[in-house]
Amino acid sequence: MQSRTAEALAAPATDSPVRRLAAPVSALAVLALATAYTALADPYRAGFFPPCIFLSASGHWCPGCGGLRAVHELAHGDVGAALAMNPVVVLLIVPLGVVLALAWVRNAWRGQPPPAIPMWLAISLPAVLLVFWVVRNIPVLEPYLAP
Repeated sequence: MQSRTAEALAAPATDSPVRRLAAPVSALAVLALATAYTALADPYRAGFFPPCIFLSASGHWCPGCGGLRAVHELAHGDVGAALAMNPVVVLLIVPLGVVLALAWVRNAWRGQPPPAIPMWLAISLPAVLLVFWVVRNIPVLEPYLAP
C-alpha cells in the first residue's frame, strides 16, 4: 500500500493545464474586473472611492495617492495623465505586476510553482516607495509629484 504522502506529491504532476491555470486566471479575472470598474467609475468625483487614510490624517501624500486615478487614465489610454497622477504606479507597479502575472501563468502552464519574488526586489521595492513617499512631500517638489 502506498502512503498518502506519495500520492499527494504525485497529484500535481498529473493535473491538467486547465486546472493548473485556474488560480492565476481567476486572480487575473478579478484584477481585470477591478480595473474595468476603475475605468468606468469616476475617481475624480469626491466620495465615490474612499479617501486616503494617510492623507486625511496627516495632510501629506502617501506613495499610493493618485494610484486609482492613474489606473483610470491608463485604462483610457492617457499615459501622460496617468504619469501626472502617480508615476510610481505607471512606471513600476503596473509593469512589475504584468511581468509577475505572466510568469505565474507560464509556470502554471508548465506545472511549476508560482515564481518567487527575488530578494533584491523584495528589498528595493519598499525602499523605492519610501523614497518616493518622502520626495513627493518635499514642498519644492510637491507641485510636480502631487496627484
